[in-house]
Amino acid sequence: MNLTFSAEFYPNGNPAQCLEESSLRFHGGDEESGNVFVVETRAKAGAILESHQHAHGHLSVLVSGTAEVTIDGVPELMTGYRMVTIPANTVHKIQAVTDVIWLCLWADDLADKQQAEDSLKLVGCCGN
Repeated sequence: MNLTFSAEFYPNGNPAQCLEESSLRFHGGDEESGNVFVVETRAKAGAILESHQHAHGHLSVLVSGTAEVTIDGVPELMTGYRMVTIPANTVHKIQAVTDVIWLCLWADDLADKQQAEDSLKLVGCCGN
């Protein structure tokens, strides 16, 4: 399923707003947190966490909202609360259908925060 968003989808008629009000945050990653860190993505409807892959697998959690999650070329409409395992070296993408909170849990000994920062990019509506 491919989703296309038009300007009327946004309350103020501005598709770029979905990116402006979205964010990526990092939590943990130190000895106190067991060397595990969480990447928290808060995405407004229409925002896209663009296609990427990692050399390690990881657990993700769609905490709230609805998103089109594409894993290895297969899109699936998901509604939170839902846990998802992303296998190593698998291309994946998340497109927010509604406002979403998406968490990725990473083991710091498999990949550090810099690798996460380098691979995770929020883009505007439909790649804009």
